[in-house]
Amino acid sequence: MTHVRLSDVTRTHGEGAATVHALQHVTLEAGTGELLAVMGPSGSGKSTLLNLAGGLDRPTSGTVHIGEHDLATVRDLAALRRRTVGYVFQDLNLIPSLTAAENVMLPRELDGARPRRARQEAMTALADIGVDHLADRFPDELSGGQRQRVAIARALIGERRLLLADEPTGALDTGAGDDILRILRERADAGATVLLVTHEPRYAAWADRVVFLRDGRIADTTDTTGTPLTSTR
Repeated sequence: MTHVRLSDVTRTHGEGAATVHALQHVTLEAGTGELLAVMGPSGSGKSTLLNLAGGLDRPTSGTVHIGEHDLATVRDLAALRRRTVGYVFQDLNLIPSLTAAENVMLPRELDGARPRRARQEAMTALADIGVDHLADRFPDELSGGQRQRVAIARALIGERRLLLADEPTGALDTGAGDDILRILRERADAGATVLLVTHEPRYAAWADRVVFLRDGRIADTTDTTGTPLTSTR
């Protein structure tokens, strides 16, 4: 079942001679239980695609759906994002003054959950990725891989089933990076929809499909056996 769908999406910035076409007529679907990797050179539109898929940005034209929701018609988009979409940002965005558990709890508390329930859910999310023993440590007391796991736990707390990860292994060594991809793969296998932006073919190989962007357009789509599914070249 399709969980996120971009239909003929274009995103431009600026006007006239200063116009930048970040994405041009992109149509893309990702289903429940699918891990989809997005690759391409810098400036090809990868982060823009991720931001549009999660409702952090709006398309200049075209439509974006999460489940049955057309994001252009959702009245409280922030609430939908809190309840449906989890983000793992490239710079993680953990709050230094909060413990690991408090960082993970925060989205649920912002959504009105009582602190006790939010902490219980946070501990479950941390346990799912093997770092519940670090719940009371602050981000600067954690390794890069541990901070990344906390960020993933924050993205998965509650009922959110769409996970967007922007270069989640960028600051990690190979072993820690493999651990993170294993977690993302497990979450997809458990029914989440995962969109992964990466420059690394070794990490894209964990995905079910790989989409290649070039100049804001989808250039190729392959499955992980290397079989071309579509091509615009």
